[in-house]
Amino acid sequence: MVKLEIKKIKGHRYLYIKDKVKVNDKSLPISIYVGRLEKIAIDKFTKKLEKYQITRLTKFTDFWLKKHRVYLNNEKAYNIEVLHYSYHLFREYYPDEMRRYQESVFARYVQGTTAIEGNTITLRQAEELLEHNVTPAGKSLREVYEIVNFRKLREFMDGYEGDVSERLIKKIHAIIMQDLLESAGEYRRIQVLIEKADHEPPPAFEVPDLMKDLVNWYRQNRNMHPFELAVLLHTKFVTIHPFIDGNGRVARALINFVLERNGYPTLYLGLENRESYLDVVAEGNKEDYLPIIDFMYDIYINQHRMILNEIYGKIKKGEIKAFPEMDELVKQFFKLTAKS
Repeated sequence: MVKLEIKKIKGHRYLYIKDKVKVNDKSLPISIYVGRLEKIAIDKFTKKLEKYQITRLTKFTDFWLKKHRVYLNNEKAYNIEVLHYSYHLFREYYPDEMRRYQESVFARYVQGTTAIEGNTITLRQAEELLEHNVTPAGKSLREVYEIVNFRKLREFMDGYEGDVSERLIKKIHAIIMQDLLESAGEYRRIQVLIEKADHEPPPAFEVPDLMKDLVNWYRQNRNMHPFELAVLLHTKFVTIHPFIDGNGRVARALINFVLERNGYPTLYLGLENRESYLDVVAEGNKEDYLPIIDFMYDIYINQHRMILNEIYGKIKKGEIKAFPEMDELVKQFFKLTAKS
């Protein structure tokens, strides 16, 4: 927790802002020298607070920018990390706002990932179904199962502490396709074709070995930037197409598993993204991964920038309080200077 610390040197008191930034499993120390206590004016102190906030952001982003990257340039990686940092900040300071945000994103994710596969349940209907178990009129039982199965998946994922494995992938498929497919959770034993795609998935007898190779690839590349790792895992998975049905939904669930495990907000696609999404997936099937990385980056930044701007707007309007710790530091500063 951020605090003010005084060091006494030769009878004088010098003020520092001290904090630690939690980055992954590390706590990185921050120390900002403010000045000699009896000579510090409030305007100088507030400037040092600004410096502290910038230093905090920089410490956080520098750590993640060192992750191995192939496709994200420095600007795009930095933008993702600012989003990543803001997400952590708002989760820390505004848990209620963040909870509402996460629920909204979850509903959009579920409705979007099923709509891409042909489900006609609207966003509003999906929200009612997920939050209140209100079944929409005129929709098939299959469409309802496609939505509610994602609630079951979230419950499972909330208690899952492992990493990506074949067992996890099969479990995700079993939950997503529960009551929808007899072979839920089992690799396909027949050849499949992908509608409106040039790519022909590998024959069924190759799938077990290819999936082992995929998990090994993931484990060997965990030092990669999490956004790239998530998108590449998704794309390599859909190229294999290991299940008879539900491959796209499992692939998009894997993206969000990797993102969430590394502390990033999740990503969702809507029906309006379907054609462009299928186009870049087709390029990925040919091992050209830059188009899908760029596509997912644009979607990701735009959808989360919108909600972060909304929260910043509420701060400016005074609807929610801006960073309570900053107010507390100013109060501490006035107490210390009053005593000097």
